Amino acid sequence: MTQQNFIALDLELNQPSNKVIQVGVAIGNVDQNPKDYIVKKWYIDPKEPIDNFITGLTGITDSDIRNNCVGHSTISKELTALIKEHNPWLQPVVWGYDDAGQLRREFERNNVEFKHFGGRWLDVKTVYNFLQFSQNESPNGNLQQAMSVQGSWFDGDTHRADVDARNTLKFWFDLMQKQNDFIKNNSYNNE
Repeated sequence: MTQQNFIALDLELNQPSNKVIQVGVAIGNVDQNPKDYIVKKWYIDPKEPIDNFITGLTGITDSDIRNNCVGHSTISKELTALIKEHNPWLQPVVWGYDDAGQLRREFERNNVEFKHFGGRWLDVKTVYNFLQFSQNESPNGNLQQAMSVQGSWFDGDTHRADVDARNTLKFWFDLMQKQNDFIKNNSYNNE
């Protein structure tokens, strides 16, 4: 399974409408250095001004949207090509929210075909919450804080879809490695 690619997905949303303004993905496998993941982002025009709070949080401005946005069909085609080329696991890896469903609904509202991600996702936040609860620790925190609690490192600026996708994928693999180490060090054999 070490060569199995996974795809992490992250969205940035405008407020208060919750319209998608940025899509980010990262594709890689557990044996790769996170700097070697395939990382891509796209801007989407929400057809409304970017909220000042969201600009402060994400750094995404109205100018970024005007100068860099692409159509939904472009995103669907490019994302489909990445999925076909790198053959990641069916369900995307996400941090806590139904980004996969939201992206599919975004495509549907814009009459764009996208036949990927199925109806489920691999939620790293749920795994983190489970680990924290099992150790009688607080499960609170954003991705960067959760990574720090688990001895992982966050690289880049938070709330950028591509950066968050790369870090979500890295955290997924870090937690998988911790579980693998736990199993190796705690044999369940009845010897």
